[in-house]
Amino acid sequence: MERHATAAVCAVLFVCALSLPAGSAQAQAGAQLEQEVRDVLRKERSLRRLDVAISGSEVTLTGELESFWQKSEAIRRSLEVDGVDTVATEIEIPPSEGDQQLAEEVAKAVQGYPHYSLYDYLDGAVDKGVVALWGRVTPDRNKPRELFERVAKIPGVQDVRNEIQTMTPSTGDTNLRRSLSRSIFSSSHFERFQSVRNPPFHIIVERSSVTLVGWVQGEIERREMERIARMTEGVLRVDNQLQTIQ
Repeated sequence: MERHATAAVCAVLFVCALSLPAGSAQAQAGAQLEQEVRDVLRKERSLRRLDVAISGSEVTLTGELESFWQKSEAIRRSLEVDGVDTVATEIEIPPSEGDQQLAEEVAKAVQGYPHYSLYDYLDGAVDKGVVALWGRVTPDRNKPRELFERVAKIPGVQDVRNEIQTMTPSTGDTNLRRSLSRSIFSSSHFERFQSVRNPPFHIIVERSSVTLVGWVQGEIERREMERIARMTEGVLRVDNQLQTIQ
């Protein structure tokens, strides 16, 4: 009986001994994952102050940063680490003085974007520090990403909901844009805008369909631009959404 009892005790001890390395391995893996996340964050000076916690494959980042851009970079860098599936954040960003002031700063950032052209259209809104961006842009560069970065770096922005869509690349549409701009700026009604980088009206061309958006001086200009668009060879459809100042 003693021999059986001793064997049973040894079996229990053996099972316990087998279970210990598994927990130890998990803890070691978690510590290694935490270190890897800290290492990628340290590559950016502004992210070094963040605290990192690991739970399985989820990373939680805690701390305070100056802008939403820094917060989005912290999330992006963390997700690039092998073994990280999700990132939770408890990161705080100093708020702005108010949505009105923030909206003005966002408008300046968008209007000042050097690649915002006659053939793009952008709009947005601000609600409790959250900026929503929407519109359509030409596919010659990654304009949604670049505009996101400009807006996300504005102090006080808490989040950016980027719904800007890139139009489908098309040589036909590119040629049609050139034809439209030549005809419009040749008109006595619009020649004053020929050297203006960002006029108050915009021409959206996609799949040979034209949408006119923005502002013109009055009803005469509104009808004239629509007439020019409809008479341009290759245009299949015209949607006139122009608004008038007068």
